[in-house]
Amino acid sequence: MIKKIKILLYVLMIAIAVLPAMVITSTYAEEEIPPMAITSTYAEEEIPPIDTDASCITSSCHAGMGKKKYVHGVGVNPKHCVKCHGVVSKTEHKFRLPEKSVELCVQCHSGQYIMPPDIKGDAPEIMDVDLFEEGEFTYFHSPFSKGKCTECHDPHESDYYMHLKGNYPRGFYARFSPDQYGLCLKCHNKFLKALINPRTFSDTQFRNGNLNLHFRHVNKTKGRTCRACHHHHGSEQPKLLKENFIFGLRKLEVNYKKTSTGGGCRPSCHAPVKYDRYNPIDIYMRTTPRPGKDALPSELRSSRTRDLERLKEINKKKETEKAKEKMQESKGKDIE
Repeated sequence: MIKKIKILLYVLMIAIAVLPAMVITSTYAEEEIPPMAITSTYAEEEIPPIDTDASCITSSCHAGMGKKKYVHGVGVNPKHCVKCHGVVSKTEHKFRLPEKSVELCVQCHSGQYIMPPDIKGDAPEIMDVDLFEEGEFTYFHSPFSKGKCTECHDPHESDYYMHLKGNYPRGFYARFSPDQYGLCLKCHNKFLKALINPRTFSDTQFRNGNLNLHFRHVNKTKGRTCRACHHHHGSEQPKLLKENFIFGLRKLEVNYKKTSTGGGCRPSCHAPVKYDRYNPIDIYMRTTPRPGKDALPSELRSSRTRDLERLKEINKKKETEKAKEKMQESKGKDIE
C-alpha cells in the first residue's frame, strides 16, 4: 500500500512540473518585445557645427592656396572664406555662391563699401555700383554685364596682374604677340586674325578700305595695348571705346565719333584721323610703311555687300536670342 502511495506522489510531482511549461501566461505572449533602450550620449546630441572662425587652409585642406604671385587679401584669408562662401549646412562641407559674382565683388570694390578691419590697405574701386545698376553705361563687356567677374578674374590668387586668369599686358605699350593676350583670346579667338593681318575685308570693321587699323595700332615696337582705347568693363561708346585714358599723370581725350561706314577720332596722341571701309580716306600723318596693296574699287564694293549680308545675319541671331530669353522669363513666371 505504501509503495502505491509513493508512486502516485511521484506522478503528481512530475505533472506539477510539466503543466506551467504547457500553459504560457506571460504578458509578452500577445505583445511585441520592447526595443532595447539607447543609452549612448550621442542620442540627443547634434554633430558639432562648422567652425566659421577656423582656418580653411591647412596642411591637409586647400594647402596649395596663397602661393601664387598675386594673392587676394580676402580670397585666401582663412577667416574670411565665409564672407563669399555661404554655409549651406552646419554639419556638411557644403557652401553656396551667388549666381552673379559681382554681388560679392562690390562688397569691397566699390566706394559704397568698407573693407574688413583686419585686411590691410584699401581695395581698388573697380566698379561704380550706381553706374552699373542705373544703366549709365550703354555698352558692357559681356561677362561684366552678366555680373560674372570670375570669367576673367580669379577670386583667390593668380600669377597674373589684377588676379586675371590669363596673360594681358599691364602697361600702355606692348608689342603684339598671341601670348601677350592669352586672356582675351580664350573667348575672342576669332579676332586673332584682326591683329595679325595687315590687310583685310572682313576680320575687323576698324579699317580704312582694306587697311587693318587694329594691326596698325598693335604691331609696332611700342604697340598700343587694348587698354589704350577700350574699357574692359563698360563704356558709353560702342565697342567699349573709352572717352579718355590715363597716360602717365595726364588724362587724354579720345573724341571718337562713329559713322555708318567708319568713324574718326581726334585724340591727344595723334592728329585727327578719319576712316571709311568702302571709300578710303587719305591719311597724311607720318606713319610706318604699310604692307600689302590697297584694294580696288570693285573689291570695296564687294566687301560692302558682304558686310550688309553679315549684318542681317547678326541682327537675326540677336532677335532669336531675345525671343529665347523672353520665353524663358515667361516660363519662370508660370512656375512662380
